[in-house]
Amino acid sequence: MTSHDTSIYRQLVTDDDDLLGMVAYALYKRQKFDFIDGFKKRHSKDPESSDFAMFNDLSSSELQLKSYQDQAETLTADFSLSLLETYNAKLENRAYETVFKARLRFWFGVWQGVVASFVFVILIGVLIFFTWSLRQGVRSALENTFNVKIYDVPPTPPASPAL
Repeated sequence: MTSHDTSIYRQLVTDDDDLLGMVAYALYKRQKFDFIDGFKKRHSKDPESSDFAMFNDLSSSELQLKSYQDQAETLTADFSLSLLETYNAKLENRAYETVFKARLRFWFGVWQGVVASFVFVILIGVLIFFTWSLRQGVRSALENTFNVKIYDVPPTPPASPAL
């Protein structure tokens, strides 16, 4: 790192946790690399230390330092916003899935209750009918319940084999 780079770094980065300053310094370095690439294309050679004089004057001006800081703030704000939007979308999807699953579980529980109640009513009906038929007899209970008459049919003798 040259003394000019060190000077720019100290002007842009205030402490080890200064993220905006570090991004601003990275913007300065990108501009310096662009200057070097442009110089190589125009002059077909690497710049010497004397060739950096104009770049150094421009890059260390108050206006340019402020520009680096503003660009760094914009980049980090855009990145943070993008990150929050992505995280928010994931949270919304997770919340929707949770609510949807909860609703499904609720309605499944309702149907379980309806079916269980129906089965319970049938079982109670069978139990009542069974208890009532024990007093009257099964035949009498069926005749009274369904208003029918059950006749005894004598067994038919087995057919005799033909000789």
